[in-house]
Amino acid sequence: MGTGPDWSMWEHSEWKRWHRMREKGLTAPHGWLSITALHWLDDTPRPIEGFPGLWSGDGEQVRVDLAPEDNVLRLDAPISGTVEVDLEEDESDASLSHDGIVAEAGIRGGHPMVRLRNPAAPTLTGFTGVPTYDWDPAWIVRAHFERYESDVVRDIETAYPGVVQPMSFWGEVSFTRDDHDVRLLVSGGHGDAYVVFHDPTNGMDTADWRFVMLGEVDPAGGTSLDFNRALNFPAAFVPSYATCPRPVAENEIPFPVTAGERRPGA
Repeated sequence: MGTGPDWSMWEHSEWKRWHRMREKGLTAPHGWLSITALHWLDDTPRPIEGFPGLWSGDGEQVRVDLAPEDNVLRLDAPISGTVEVDLEEDESDASLSHDGIVAEAGIRGGHPMVRLRNPAAPTLTGFTGVPTYDWDPAWIVRAHFERYESDVVRDIETAYPGVVQPMSFWGEVSFTRDDHDVRLLVSGGHGDAYVVFHDPTNGMDTADWRFVMLGEVDPAGGTSLDFNRALNFPAAFVPSYATCPRPVAENEIPFPVTAGERRPGA
């Protein structure tokens, strides 16, 4: 009698492919590893180091005054004069570029900002990969998801000191492991739900916090958390320039999660 497919071998192969794609994404010319500066703006136009123009903004808009000789492009077309970029909270616009450097305009915690993304950034040119724990099928945890009647919005501390952002939670996921009953708040929404969590490995073998995507939820609320795919936030790679959300107090896993991405350089 045949023995059926070896699903664990398939899952391991899929994890390897996922990890390769993750590292490929990080090496994008204007991806997270390319960030070299973060400038906070106010309503007074002023120059910033590393990109032409006089920059200003408020909680809903980023503005820049450009001269023709600044040689700035917007969507690869030359532009000058006053450029106004309307933005919502946690939204970014990366349409402006100069000599290969992209200026990412955004609003974070109600504050206007601009980040510079440079393909020559040392964090990008010196990137050698993201260390991980060995894949282990035991870290694919069966869980149960409970949807809130309506989303709950809370103000969340971020990786950048003093920047607080609203974050929406749409339910809770629970599971039992090592005699611990764990219940965690779930962010995002259908199709892109995730959990931001702390665990005892943080700050030593792993970054200060990580996140993991919620698996597909069946009609009865059954789901999974594959901690082999626990991810570092951009703050783990570019801590001076990131505004990633920190975990809420409830999302503290009491046992070491020895799975997924480890601290860069570990």
